Amino acid sequence: MATTGNQTELRLAWGVHNAPKDAPVQVVRQIESEAQALAVSIRAGHHKLEYVAACIGKSKSYVSRMQNGVRPIPEKLIGPLCAATGSNLLRQFIALQSALEGLCEVDRLADLMRQHEPQRDHQAPAAMRAGGRAVPATQRFGAGRASLPVRVRAGEGGSPAQFLAAA
Repeated sequence: MATTGNQTELRLAWGVHNAPKDAPVQVVRQIESEAQALAVSIRAGHHKLEYVAACIGKSKSYVSRMQNGVRPIPEKLIGPLCAATGSNLLRQFIALQSALEGLCEVDRLADLMRQHEPQRDHQAPAAMRAGGRAVPATQRFGAGRASLPVRVRAGEGGSPAQFLAAA
C-alpha cells in the first residue's frame, strides 16, 4: 500500500505503560499547590525531569518551571503528567481544590456550629411577651428608657469608679 508521505510516527509516552496510582489522603491534604503536587509526584517516583519531559513531549526547562510554580500547569497536561509520574496526586489535589472552591470558610464553620448546638426557640422569652407579642425594652423597664449596662473605661491612672464620679 502506497502512502502520500504525510503520515507521522506515533510516539507513545513512556510512563503510560502502568496506570497511575492514587496517593494517600493524608498526603493530598498536606499539598499546598499544583506545583508542589507535581514536585512531590516526581520525587516520590524517583523520576528525573528529562524522563517526565520526554513522556509529555515538552522540554526539561518547561517541566522545571511548572514544578517550581513559575508556569501554571495546563489542564491538558494533567493526565500525561500523572501517567509519567505514576501518581494521581496532581489530579487528586486539583479535584480537592475544585470541591472546596465554592465553600466559604466562615459559612462552613457556621454550619458546623449549627449542627452541634441544641435547637433553640428563636422567639423572645415569655417575660418579654405581652399577649403573644414582643414588648419593647422601654416598656419593660419603665421610665421611658431601657436600663442598659454601661461599659466604662478607666481614665489615665484611675479606676472606672473615679471616671464615673467625675461625670
